[in-house]
Amino acid sequence: MIKTIYLDMDGVIADFEKKFTELYGFLSLAKRDRKTWSKDWEDFILNQKAFEELDWFSGGQELLAYIRKHPNIHVEILSSSGGEKFHGEVTVQKIRWLRKHGINYKANIVPGRKHKKDWANPSSVIIDDTPDVITAWNKAGGVGILHKDVKETLKTLDTLLNK
Repeated sequence: MIKTIYLDMDGVIADFEKKFTELYGFLSLAKRDRKTWSKDWEDFILNQKAFEELDWFSGGQELLAYIRKHPNIHVEILSSSGGEKFHGEVTVQKIRWLRKHGINYKANIVPGRKHKKDWANPSSVIIDDTPDVITAWNKAGGVGILHKDVKETLKTLDTLLNK
């Protein structure tokens, strides 16, 4: 029985890639190794404060509306700051984004996606767009939903919640 849903932010409810591409002209995921775009990353966080200004990710509002129809399920945000270096600043910006958009779930911002698995248990689901997060979550005993399309995510979630 599912008791808790953890929602990732970037690529699930907030559109990180759109903002990053608007500012720097390339997809960050194409250069996942931050060493190749560290100056852009620092500017994105410190000067642009861009995590506060992200648009909704396609389907993000629909996903939240569906989840809110299940008041017996505990929901929390579980998102990465991208590392220790700017963890505090990214955390502040992400929480501001959530509040600005009326999302008052507890926000767990971890200093790297490798830490998300620490929340996994057999009664928890994570909705995340990163394959290695889903793999680690499942290995740790939770149920991971790899989010690529809101309709598919909602179908999977509906199946899990109505077991």
